[in-house]
Amino acid sequence: MTANPFTFGNPIKDPARFVGRQAEIRQITGRLLSSARESTSIVGERRMGKTSLLYHLAHPEVAAGLGLTSDRYCMVYIDFQGLTDITPVRFWQRVLSKAARASCDAELAGRFKEAAGRGELDLFDLEDLFTEVAERGLNLVMLLDEFEYVTQNPNFGSDFFGGLRALAIHHNVSLIPATRRELVDLCHSDEIKGSPFFNIFANVVLRPFPRGDGLKLVEGSLAEAGADFPSEQRDFVQTLGGGHPFFLQMAGYYLVEGKDQGLTGEALARYLEAEFSQQADPHFTYCWSHSSESEKITLLTILALGQAKPSKQNTPNLENLTRLHSRAPLDSVSLIKRGLLEEANGVFALFSPSFGRWIGREVTAGPGEEEATADVEAWLTEGGLERLQPAKGALPKFKKKYWPIMGEVLKELSFELIAGVALGKLL
Repeated sequence: MTANPFTFGNPIKDPARFVGRQAEIRQITGRLLSSARESTSIVGERRMGKTSLLYHLAHPEVAAGLGLTSDRYCMVYIDFQGLTDITPVRFWQRVLSKAARASCDAELAGRFKEAAGRGELDLFDLEDLFTEVAERGLNLVMLLDEFEYVTQNPNFGSDFFGGLRALAIHHNVSLIPATRRELVDLCHSDEIKGSPFFNIFANVVLRPFPRGDGLKLVEGSLAEAGADFPSEQRDFVQTLGGGHPFFLQMAGYYLVEGKDQGLTGEALARYLEAEFSQQADPHFTYCWSHSSESEKITLLTILALGQAKPSKQNTPNLENLTRLHSRAPLDSVSLIKRGLLEEANGVFALFSPSFGRWIGREVTAGPGEEEATADVEAWLTEGGLERLQPAKGALPKFKKKYWPIMGEVLKELSFELIAGVALGKLL
């Protein structure tokens, strides 16, 4: 048996297996190589490849190939995930311990190690240390994974972020934090949110792969598998993964597994989709639960239009979405940024049909769960929701907790589409 070339769950550490992100790497590297040694913030939805990108940048051979040679740049990767009780002292001890191991300057490595061993470190101590770093022509690059564990931690006040900003501006320290949302939105207080610390960064947003990079990932890994994979199977992996690196890896993994079990044709397709859904569902749950009510309405509207009989009015483009839900233009920008929507030639679609089916199962009432029509009438009357009356006949088909959302989706759609949705065609 040979190892499955697709992997999901852990970040990519081998540079040979890293795919894409060339534009993002150019921007990050260009700022590091500038005379100001500028900092960059990496923003991306969960499982979008932030950690893999940080590992890639920190790899000595990759860094050297980008011009970030070890005699001038000390690349230090630090993961803060789960460190809910970290303090500024522990922060610097961790950073400096890692710097001691990463530095190619033996004397500086000793200075980093000695500083890390101190019980306390104030800003003057750090300025003295990094002045020496700068005098030796070295730049410390801090690759800070899951940095929200710092910005959202009340142990870190404005003095910490002010000091970190001063080091980044004046003392050859560059910061590359990676977070799920923009740094300024991940603060534990308004005082921190207003800190000038956040204006030193340019944002690089990780989005799903463009088709070329997605193809490169899939084709490269399938070539390693060494079996014959017809074009329809490769396309199916692309369709399920939708450009999202994590889901592409997952779909590819189960294609190879199914093939190794001797499955072919429809049996292979059923196996792949069933296994993919089982693994992907918890991640879909996360994506859905971290979407605003308005974003959920936009997702459901796009999904409903996609089920409709093709027509000019039912095309899920910006004009029709705006007509049905006024916030759709803002939501679509956010949802594309998060990798949950795709747009091609002005038409929107969910990134994966599997995600659409999950949403259908999530919002639809199962057998025996349907509420009575009288309950819908009472809910509309008591809530003063007369505007949702057009959706009254369809609402019992959906879970009660989703009535406010489904009512907004269905009240503007045609009777035929409402009937189609009520019959469970979202599934």
